[in-house]
Amino acid sequence: MEVQLRGGAGQALSVRWGGVAAAVMAAVVLGGASGAIGRHYLNATDVRPLPGVTKVEAQPIPTVGPGTEVTPVALPDHVLLQVPFTTQAPLNNWGQHQESCEAANLTMLYLYWTGDQSVVIDPHAADRSIAAIDAWKPALDLNDTQVGELAQQHWGYAYRLVPNDPKVIAQQLAAGRPLLAEVRTHGLGNSHYPGYSSHYEQTGWSVPHFVTIIGYDSTGVWLNDPGISWGRGYHITYAQLTHAIDDLDQHHPNLAQGQVLLLIAPEAHPRVKGGTI
Repeated sequence: MEVQLRGGAGQALSVRWGGVAAAVMAAVVLGGASGAIGRHYLNATDVRPLPGVTKVEAQPIPTVGPGTEVTPVALPDHVLLQVPFTTQAPLNNWGQHQESCEAANLTMLYLYWTGDQSVVIDPHAADRSIAAIDAWKPALDLNDTQVGELAQQHWGYAYRLVPNDPKVIAQQLAAGRPLLAEVRTHGLGNSHYPGYSSHYEQTGWSVPHFVTIIGYDSTGVWLNDPGISWGRGYHITYAQLTHAIDDLDQHHPNLAQGQVLLLIAPEAHPRVKGGTI
């Protein structure tokens, strides 16, 4: 099954989701590795592009082989990509989507690579996409490789595990390629997560999670984090990102793959040199 993500493709959406409201869901026991976690949701009243977005031509992943070498270029001091955002519960239906971070991140990536210019994805379209991708998952919580395999199997995208290194992050983002990081939620240092201060490392509050790296500068990275409504385009340091990955590896060794990031993108067609077959 292939989900068709449309509804705003090629258009910047100005989404109004009613008035400002916040609702905290406290410790809902759902089972699975993620256990119980409270989430909150803030309805947006004015959705605008993130300040400082840079224009970058997105480049597919080069096919390995002759004729695919890339000439080194100087990297910009910062890049911030316009990647469409959704929470993993776009209709405020957190009870149904406690295990949907993989699907939300894949939804954002798919729309980015198909050229959608939405700032925030239409909530109903996002919810349909997330539900469809959730149905592909072989388990509640996936590791980096399993998420890459979903994109490969259902969309034909390529995936790579790359080192969590500032230079690698800069190289990929400068080529217009967002990256995924598998982390533990509270290890990100975002105080908007429920129980951040009172239950910082408590199992069931800090849980396995995926975020999309959409930008970098000299001090750290910008994230699209679908796990909270305040998750669009916030900045953390490189050290905080490293800690959040280590935090996952320590508490969830079944998901651990070390200090790596996940690159998912269409694969470029190989360039064939003249006189070759």
